[in-house]
Amino acid sequence: MHDLLQEMGREIVRRESTNEPGRRSRLWLFEDVKHVLTKNTGTEAIEGIILDSTELGVTLRVNAKSFLMMNRLRYLVIKNGNLPNGLECLPDSLRILNWTGYPSKSLPLHFNPEKLLELNMCHSCIEHFPLKIEPSDNLKTVRLSNSLNLVNTPNFKDMPNLEVLFLDGCTRLYEVDPGVEVLGKLTMLNLKDCKNLVHFASSVCGLKSLKVLNLSGCSKLKKLPNDMGHLESLVEVDASGTSIRELPCSIGMLEGLVSMSLRDCNHLVCLPSSVGGLKALKCLNLSGCSKLDKLPDELGLVACLEKLDVSGSGIGEVPSSVGLLKNLKELSLRGCKGRSRKSWNMMFNRFQLFQQLFRKRSHIPAGLSLPSLSGLHSLTHLDLSDCNLSEIPGDIGCLSLLTYLYMSNNQFVRLPESIGQLSRLEVLHLDWCRKLQTLPELRTGLWVNISNCISLDTLSNQIGRVSSVNCFKMVENESCKSTALSLLTRYMKFQHWTSSGYTRKFSNFHFVAPGDEIPKWYNHQSMGSLMTVELHPGWFTNKWIGFAFCVVFRIFKAPPPLLWRDTYCSLKANGKSCGYVSLGFGGKSGQPMSDHIWFGCWYRDHNFHSHEWQDIYYQLEFSFELVDGEKDMDFFFTEVHSAMDGEVKKCGVRMIYEEDVEEQGNTKRGLQHYDDDDAASSSTATGSSQEEEEEPHPKRFKRLELDGAGPSDQKHD
Repeated sequence: MHDLLQEMGREIVRRESTNEPGRRSRLWLFEDVKHVLTKNTGTEAIEGIILDSTELGVTLRVNAKSFLMMNRLRYLVIKNGNLPNGLECLPDSLRILNWTGYPSKSLPLHFNPEKLLELNMCHSCIEHFPLKIEPSDNLKTVRLSNSLNLVNTPNFKDMPNLEVLFLDGCTRLYEVDPGVEVLGKLTMLNLKDCKNLVHFASSVCGLKSLKVLNLSGCSKLKKLPNDMGHLESLVEVDASGTSIRELPCSIGMLEGLVSMSLRDCNHLVCLPSSVGGLKALKCLNLSGCSKLDKLPDELGLVACLEKLDVSGSGIGEVPSSVGLLKNLKELSLRGCKGRSRKSWNMMFNRFQLFQQLFRKRSHIPAGLSLPSLSGLHSLTHLDLSDCNLSEIPGDIGCLSLLTYLYMSNNQFVRLPESIGQLSRLEVLHLDWCRKLQTLPELRTGLWVNISNCISLDTLSNQIGRVSSVNCFKMVENESCKSTALSLLTRYMKFQHWTSSGYTRKFSNFHFVAPGDEIPKWYNHQSMGSLMTVELHPGWFTNKWIGFAFCVVFRIFKAPPPLLWRDTYCSLKANGKSCGYVSLGFGGKSGQPMSDHIWFGCWYRDHNFHSHEWQDIYYQLEFSFELVDGEKDMDFFFTEVHSAMDGEVKKCGVRMIYEEDVEEQGNTKRGLQHYDDDDAASSSTATGSSQEEEEEPHPKRFKRLELDGAGPSDQKHD
């Protein structure tokens, strides 16, 4: 309906003058705009012009006198318009002027847009802004973003009702005119990436309506105004990447401040105790503040704080007052090792006395000191990775809402048993904990990354999904096949309980570990990366659970450090694509250093519509592929790039039925004791079938991330 009305309106405008576009009230077609602006055929009939020639790959050469007769023009929107001979005039009647990439150094001398509401000239070539107009109550928005030649700001006295000012990316701008204090209605001031901004006038503190202040990337800015606390309406401030050494004490007066980011302020050495007065603060980002080695005790008074990120800072000890933050949901201490402590390098040999006289000092990271965390009742995300921790508080089990726990690259030998009390925990990252020897009992359904835990002896059999790349010692002590199939048994049992009325369901089963043999339990096996399964009549019953698969793969060449990799399993039924499931690994978690096995299971109720699979399917084709992929800045997989330098050596598949679960529930045998005959009889079990759906959904597999931010399920069209 909207498109129909739009087309009707355009036809009405076209009929205003079928032969001469310059006599129509509105112009939007490129050829019509080109005719008017290059041949100077505009008239007072024109009220609006919209031109975007960027998609056409051309630049419109605008005549210097094009707008001379358009004294009723109200809105002008141009992208990619050139002015080879300059511009003599613009209509004073303009309400909206949006000229992206404006090519001249200044606006026309006699331009007096007293009715102007919005001025948008991003990526312009303007050097000075002599906007000489009578004081106007109309102008609300000025956007001059990325105008790389701009050296001074507009005359703010002529626009007292301005509400939004964007000067971000104006890299030659070195100061903001002190007259900015007259903008009593300004709510947003964006100076992001003004890399030469060295002075931020104290008069800005007179902006009583200012809600958002963005100074991020102003790398030469060393100080914030002392009276910054007078910005009584301020809700969000971002000073990331600046050179400030401290915050003004008045910052604590900002009782309405909700978000403050000081990320990568490498010169920041302390926070004032007055931060305890930030009663409404919900998000505080101090990540990358490498010289910040202490948090004020008063931080515990910020009762509304929900997200605290001090990753990569110099923090060595977390104040006990943090335990008072009952509303804190996310806490990141990643990379906080504390200051190095001095130690003496003793050499016990015949030169010991000589060495003691000339002892050489070395620096060993002290490790982060943690207080009790039991008071953080709302915490769902906790990141303690790369903190040189040897232990964590035993009361971590009190964090009843904790869902994601990251503790990679630490010095743990063992973990407290209380981790098993975390009933909401879904993701546990322990990769690169090289000293870790044992795991406590963990709740069923948990996804855990223990890649490169080279000292780990055994694996908790409660775990649901496991990435254990390069865990060779564990495989020496426990058969990879028996461990994987034992975990798969527990997974199927749990899914069986779930379908019987248990309320919580978990995602797919995945397990990856060193190994090179497919267990005999997988009654369909093949060398290479392709597997075809011929289905017997009656295979589809209401007792069918799903598929289990197993893949042996090897990578020949290590990729660049930031490259992530996927192992894909794609499925076709009767030649029709049904989607894929993938295992992601690599990056900081490391690459497999030998043959590894990927065990997976697709549960029917999770991956397929209940009526999608019917007895009409007689052939399944599984294909396995190794591909290179990259993770973007938000830590999600991008599109597949290319085949990686590796191979799929073997693969195996088994159809799973309820009989598999029931029999394992009544015996102590592991699934690895099934032989081919048992598997064959199970895979041809008969029972009632379900009604066929007229238009089955072709792709219902979900994708599982086994590194980085944690598992992520996506449907694919």
